[in-house]
Amino acid sequence: MKKEVKDAIQVLEEAKCLEQEGQTFYKQAAERTTSKKGQEVFLSLVKDEVMHERLIQRQIDALATEGTWVELPQAQGTQCDLNQSIFPQGREGLAKAVKAATTDTEALIVALEMENKSYDLYRQAAATAQVPAARQMYEFLASQERLHFDLLMANYESMVQLGSWAD
Repeated sequence: MKKEVKDAIQVLEEAKCLEQEGQTFYKQAAERTTSKKGQEVFLSLVKDEVMHERLIQRQIDALATEGTWVELPQAQGTQCDLNQSIFPQGREGLAKAVKAATTDTEALIVALEMENKSYDLYRQAAATAQVPAARQMYEFLASQERLHFDLLMANYESMVQLGSWAD
């Protein structure tokens, strides 16, 4: 097996682990929150992470058996600004915010960190990908994590400012 294929599989295995961790966390968060809106948010994220894991596994299987990337219809046409961080204020920005002592707020902070970590992995992988199908998949996944981050941040800000989940 070529070194670039082994390296790609290693990145994808790490990505798969992050998606699995996200699923587990979001399931637990959905069970723990008493908010119907919070449950909906967390369960929708579980579904997305399951879909991401399947896409990643499909690529791992193709690389392991054929040594090539598979073009994924779901990822086509996706573009993501890979130069932009999604945590522009850094963790200090969250720390400066008004603190709410609810479990939901703490769960949102952990979720934001997880999405940021996944986004950074996909962003870095896309930036170094030599194969167009690989870059396209990583950009798709990065854009998905960005959407998750934005959803979670809107809910975090709503929790801090209004004491409830965003509408």
